[in-house]
Amino acid sequence: MSEPARGASVAADTGRIRRLTLPNGLRVVLAPEHGTGVCAVGLRYGVGFRSDPPGRAGLAHLLEHLMFRRRTRPGGQGDAELAGGYANAATGQDSTDFYHVVPAGLLGSALAAQRGRMDAPPPDASVLATELNIVAEEIRRNITGRPYGGFPKTVLPPLLYRTYANTHDGYGDMEALGHVTPQECRNFFNRHHAPGNAVLTVIGAFEPEATRQLIERKFSDVPARPMPSWEAPCEPEQVTDRHGRHTDPLAPLPAVCVGYRLPDPVADLDGYLAHVLLAALVEQRLRERLVRRENRAVAVTAGCGLIGGAFAARHPVTLACTVTHTERMGAGEVRGALDTELAALAADGPAPDELRVVANRWISGLLRHHDAPHARVRAIGAFELFHADAALYERVPRLLATTSTAATAEAAARLRDAHRAVLTLAPQEPARRTQPPVPGP
Repeated sequence: MSEPARGASVAADTGRIRRLTLPNGLRVVLAPEHGTGVCAVGLRYGVGFRSDPPGRAGLAHLLEHLMFRRRTRPGGQGDAELAGGYANAATGQDSTDFYHVVPAGLLGSALAAQRGRMDAPPPDASVLATELNIVAEEIRRNITGRPYGGFPKTVLPPLLYRTYANTHDGYGDMEALGHVTPQECRNFFNRHHAPGNAVLTVIGAFEPEATRQLIERKFSDVPARPMPSWEAPCEPEQVTDRHGRHTDPLAPLPAVCVGYRLPDPVADLDGYLAHVLLAALVEQRLRERLVRRENRAVAVTAGCGLIGGAFAARHPVTLACTVTHTERMGAGEVRGALDTELAALAADGPAPDELRVVANRWISGLLRHHDAPHARVRAIGAFELFHADAALYERVPRLLATTSTAATAEAAARLRDAHRAVLTLAPQEPARRTQPPVPGP
């Protein structure tokens, strides 16, 4: 790539992925994919649920809605959608991202839409009220109004963690959000949505040099602003298991979720990936035992990351193992089955063939997910934002494939000896809960 104009700096390129930083701090990742006929543009900010101020649970989520509703001049987001493209946005624990997928000829329109989003949202009272209603409906539809909707992602963290950043419900406290003012929204935007706290990612059928120049023309005028430093919430050491109970009047069957704290995925990526595969091994073994052989459970899931997948957050990340079981099985038996499998894996490790099959299945699922352009652009942006290494998107499958049985056994030993959170879900009435689970003995 030729030397960029107007002082933009270029980071080291890796394979097809090219990285640069504009003078205002905006990081740019370009990943050409010739012959696809489409482009995807992602804008990912380093602000999410964990950045909500106390008393304003859900403010980052609300800002996502306010920023997504922005429409640019002709040639912007609306035109791209009319031409067959699509756009969406999401808020996670540590990031908010906006993405567009468009025919390649409308790359400029998608970039214009993202550029418009970098201007402060000007919500008046009526706009704010509209978006608050939309957030409330989204919560009802996806969390409180469906069986197991918030289980475990909104109700497990208060058992496993202690800090406000990790324990509050980032989807939104509608009573608290009802008091938010337009000025609060602008202040939050100015603090967290600076260009230096963002990654712009472009993938698809484009010419890299022309696209770089287009990005510089569109985005270099965004003024640089101070951005907050990020530090992982300082969680006190967990010294005992913690138990809680959650009631879901819509759930047809009881369930148990066991949660563990994980190694830092940035500081100890290899150790973290061993836990990713350990979760897959535990899921496979418990499903075979409890669902297929004993017929006492109907579903088993185990994975790293409560929201958005294994690579969508900074430290701390949670491993959650959830078993939906019949009335013939008790919560203690679920815990016992999990402990048995962790002990066996810690003592003997998985057989090489078992680990290879599980790793291949996990990698295949990841690659199938990334078939969609919006999933690829989001994943590349996340690796750049959290790891400062967009090319991890291409290396992680290989790293997973070479994870050893010894590393997986070590991960199992770590969880076997760790204190955890155990959350049981009861399907019986009374009325639907709105508060986090109360810790039990």
